[in-house]
Amino acid sequence: MNPLHEQFITEARELVQQATDDLIALDREGPTPERIDRVFRAFHTLKGSAGIVELPAMGLMLHAAEDLLAALHAGHVAADSAVVDQGLACLDQVSQWVDEFEVHATLPTDAAEAARVMAERLRALLPGNGSEPEAASHGPLAASVAGALPAWISDLVDSQSAPIARALGERPRALWAISYEPHTGCFFNGDDPVGMMRQVPDLLAFRIEPREAWHGLADLDPYVCNLRLRAISGGDRAELARIFRLVPDQVRIVEVPAEALRPGQEMAAAAGDSSGLIRSIIAEQQASIRASSGEEDFAGRVGAAARSAANALRHGRRGDWAERIELAGAAALSQRDAASLLSALDEALASMRDHSAADDHASVSEPADSPAGEAAARPALRLLRVDEVKIDALVNMAGELIVAKNGLAHLARRVQDTLGDRSLADAVDREHETIERLAGDLHAAILQLRMVPLAQVLRPFPRLVRDMSQRLHKKVALTTRGETAEADKAIVDRLFEPLLHLVRNALDHGIEGPEERRAAGKHEVASIAIQASRSGDRFVAEVIDDGRGIDPAAIRRKARERKLMAEDELAALSDEQVIDLIFLAGFSTAVEISDISGRGVGMDVVRTTVEQIGGRVSVTSAVGAGTTVRLDLPLNIALSRIMVVETGGQSFGVPMDAVTETVRLTPDRIRQIKSNNGFVWRDRVVPICPLAELMKLPGKPSGLEAKLLIVAEAGGKLAALEVDAIGDRLDIVLKPMQGLLAGAKGYSGTTLLGDGRVLLVLDLKEMLS
Repeated sequence: MNPLHEQFITEARELVQQATDDLIALDREGPTPERIDRVFRAFHTLKGSAGIVELPAMGLMLHAAEDLLAALHAGHVAADSAVVDQGLACLDQVSQWVDEFEVHATLPTDAAEAARVMAERLRALLPGNGSEPEAASHGPLAASVAGALPAWISDLVDSQSAPIARALGERPRALWAISYEPHTGCFFNGDDPVGMMRQVPDLLAFRIEPREAWHGLADLDPYVCNLRLRAISGGDRAELARIFRLVPDQVRIVEVPAEALRPGQEMAAAAGDSSGLIRSIIAEQQASIRASSGEEDFAGRVGAAARSAANALRHGRRGDWAERIELAGAAALSQRDAASLLSALDEALASMRDHSAADDHASVSEPADSPAGEAAARPALRLLRVDEVKIDALVNMAGELIVAKNGLAHLARRVQDTLGDRSLADAVDREHETIERLAGDLHAAILQLRMVPLAQVLRPFPRLVRDMSQRLHKKVALTTRGETAEADKAIVDRLFEPLLHLVRNALDHGIEGPEERRAAGKHEVASIAIQASRSGDRFVAEVIDDGRGIDPAAIRRKARERKLMAEDELAALSDEQVIDLIFLAGFSTAVEISDISGRGVGMDVVRTTVEQIGGRVSVTSAVGAGTTVRLDLPLNIALSRIMVVETGGQSFGVPMDAVTETVRLTPDRIRQIKSNNGFVWRDRVVPICPLAELMKLPGKPSGLEAKLLIVAEAGGKLAALEVDAIGDRLDIVLKPMQGLLAGAKGYSGTTLLGDGRVLLVLDLKEMLS
């Protein structure tokens, strides 16, 4: 894939996401001129980019969406849910095609037909349910209906009035007018314009004319196509779409209803009689725009001038020019610059003075469509895209530097212990402190390159909640807070799936229907909040809803039915512990299974995914008041903090995020609980597990001395590890177990100590399960 295509894919995905966000906000908070402008610019830029990489089907569809947004900006269309739905559907199609283009460097074979269908859906929302003739006829492969037809159609009908009349016979029917303007280099693409026109069924009229005046014979290039091919067909629309499916951006198919077929002279006379008045109206609009006035009435002057000129042109059967004036007006409003509109009005006047028969000349287009216009309109972004692999390489090198720094600390202690020269030892120690500070700062700065805000994960959720609440016939308002809170990219990327399950469960199980909420005295619009924050060196994300909550009695009943544990054990659990059972694999309280949830998958995935990245999950709920699920995560996974402990004559690393507290207990505080020793800690009974026994190492004989314990929590279980000593607390780069040790149980990885020894880091969740 060439760099141009790569840039298109990256930019297209960003624009699709931006436009999606703005459409959702428009639906949720109402339209504002700034928001509509942003959506219009996103679609406009997407259309221009699709043209640059030669994706005509995508450009066709986006052009229709742009027309709809221009009408929305002008106030001709209301910003209702139907407009938002079709806009989102268009963006979904663009996103799907971008993915296809990334893999195959082309669009699917049915893209042209899919684009035509989507374009018709979008234009059906224009004023008059799609009956606005010019809105429908503008753009490639578009349909028009009765009313003012472009002059080229009436001329073509007049030239072949007899065969057309015979074809219509006694049963009037709609015909199709075709205007095919091949690209100048179409021969190099293998296109045969005349051959395509020969395939048109029921061809009633046909004309070939030059698109531009022919050059002298000496300057004529026989390999440049300078043709415009026009025809009237009584064939099937689907067959016409099939014939021109590979060149949809070069073809316009306009419906000509039978009742609109009338002598061409009448139409030409109607246009000719009013041409002087139309030119006067356009000139007055130019004078109005150029009138010196403040910026406060800019939008009013430009908008009114564009509408007046377009209406005058439409009255004179110059619909394509009216369309161009409206688009130029929309561009002028979005850019706060009337130059594009003035230029379009000048061109319209020149065309009318020359009495050009080709009112929709393809060589005239809005200036903003040019790459130069796009570049001028696009703000300069001071961003540098770097391959993630390069960032990971930097992180790995910084991690190795941290390991080397730890080794330098060991050497500094040896120098201090073995040399009698105290001044030399102090100098080494000072240099070590400097290198330690610089290495730490460098490592922290590199890790910041991987820090990304939660906003990129939260962006799909407004759309998700909107679509799912409509399917479930529930009214739900989503709020997000803490979008700027940052964590390691690996953490943020892995966070999407747990949040997705939590929001889906809240929508399907937690949130009541409007009637049930009203009966319970609640507002019929439910609330779901996703909020994130940074707490010390931890990253906290919460999903909160104000639904029916989790009923511990229902959990107990379901656990009893499934025989998850003995009856006496279940009865001994507190309500908080019972609620924690929802994280068991396959556990579900759903009465009905739907395509959204209810199959017992989801909450176990949440806990598993979060724990795989070193996090913890907790739930608090009140019946009738709602539920809060809290995800407690590390800020990054490139650097781990451990506590070095000793037991049985060996050293091990214990992850600090699992350590709750260290305590030293005298024997009188330890009690025999069933077959294990334990003690009471903060109103909870905590079992004591000798680490030497777990590691199958020789332990110290029991005596009357106090025991050193590490209270740790992993996998929802609380236990106290008995150790012989506690050493340093270190920031380390954790390496996974490799080779023969890759399948070893109870270890999360290894790291190097300063003296070169390999330290095994324990996986407490696996050890305590």
